Amino acid sequence: MLDSTKYKTKNYLHFDHRVKIENVESYVTNHLKIGNHSFLPFIYYVSSFEKRIEEKNPDFDNRPVKIKNRVIMYAGHMDNFIYKYYAEILNEDYYNKFCIEKGIDNCVSAYRNNKTGKSNIDFAAEIVNQTVEYGKAYVLVGDFTNYFDKINHELLKKHLAEVLNMPRLQKDWFNIFRSITKYGYYKKECLNKKIGSDESFKNLKKKSYFENISEFRAFQKENKTQYNTNKFGIPQGSAISAAFANIYASGFDKKLKKIADEYLGIYRRYSDDFILVIPKSKIVNEQKIRSIERDAIEVASKYEIELHKDKTGMYLYENNKIFDISSNEISHLDYLGFVFDGTTVKMRGKSPYKFYRNAKKLIEFANDVKEKKGLTSLPYKKKIYGLCTDLGRDYNNHGNFISYAKRAQEKFDEISPNTNNLIMNQMKNRKKKIEKMLGYKIHTKI
Repeated sequence: MLDSTKYKTKNYLHFDHRVKIENVESYVTNHLKIGNHSFLPFIYYVSSFEKRIEEKNPDFDNRPVKIKNRVIMYAGHMDNFIYKYYAEILNEDYYNKFCIEKGIDNCVSAYRNNKTGKSNIDFAAEIVNQTVEYGKAYVLVGDFTNYFDKINHELLKKHLAEVLNMPRLQKDWFNIFRSITKYGYYKKECLNKKIGSDESFKNLKKKSYFENISEFRAFQKENKTQYNTNKFGIPQGSAISAAFANIYASGFDKKLKKIADEYLGIYRRYSDDFILVIPKSKIVNEQKIRSIERDAIEVASKYEIELHKDKTGMYLYENNKIFDISSNEISHLDYLGFVFDGTTVKMRGKSPYKFYRNAKKLIEFANDVKEKKGLTSLPYKKKIYGLCTDLGRDYNNHGNFISYAKRAQEKFDEISPNTNNLIMNQMKNRKKKIEKMLGYKIHTKI
């Protein structure tokens, strides 16, 4: 019996109607049916968000930003449950065992259901603490460029078969693999122009774009589905894409772990971010560490993984400082949202910046609504207090950025006690700043 709290019905509009897992479980878990299942096209949209590009100006209002786009695709309701179920099987029954057998279980952190209870905070704190414990260490930090978009299909298929311990993929697995690699899609903006906006459908209390699948198929005949015709790339956003991405990097993980073991160091990867830490005492000279860096780059190339040149580099931790090996200048380590300068740990500067910028936007929006509607009090107070103050420590059962920062402070103090952890220092005077945006005092201790 599948857990309905995990298999939640999503509220988005798609080509099929929303379904409850208890009504379709017998289908979702039937391998013969999934082998013949006809997956619906994904819906494609571009998520745009602001990214700060300069940190010197302390005034978050005036800091220059650039717009970064991220392509997101989401599956039909039934397809989403199928992907989720197969991702669960893949992780629990195969990938976790594969990682243990290959000695990389502790190396791969993200999207692992056996790592529940831990987050990027734990993994970053572990790395920082281990670096400090070495006393002197070389650190290779790397980032995969456009990882999901460049996954080679042939290599993914080979690694998937290896993890599943199948000479060739069984029919259900191959059908899922094909649906993720040769996926079809419709751009959301085009759909909205052809059949109407999401708002219009919701106003009519409709819960899908079409009354039934037959109606969608008729639309499909007149409006051809776009397909990924490349031999690379998988959609970011499906319930199984992250599991496939982990499997794709398994060859890279094994090789980097072997290098780490040879020099009594540690290797970790969190999605498309990886880090290799080697005690300096195990390296005879700088030429050796340079050869290790070249080896890592060659391994990435062998497994069709492109490294981001600007985000991949070798560093030296020594005398409570971080040095960039290439420039021999004092630098810092930036890993999983945290910055370590050899002594102190902070969140990336853009993290609190985004918090205050989003708070300002939300409060300005609320004030605009208040003015337009002639309200006597500010609307959306629950959301504002939930997202922007300490009162939101349990907001939407997850908490908010402030509770995240508090958790990070506590975790780093616990896991990395020999560093000066200044995470909550970055959030001091937050109450005054939010009150200044609101234009009044919040008469509650927060």
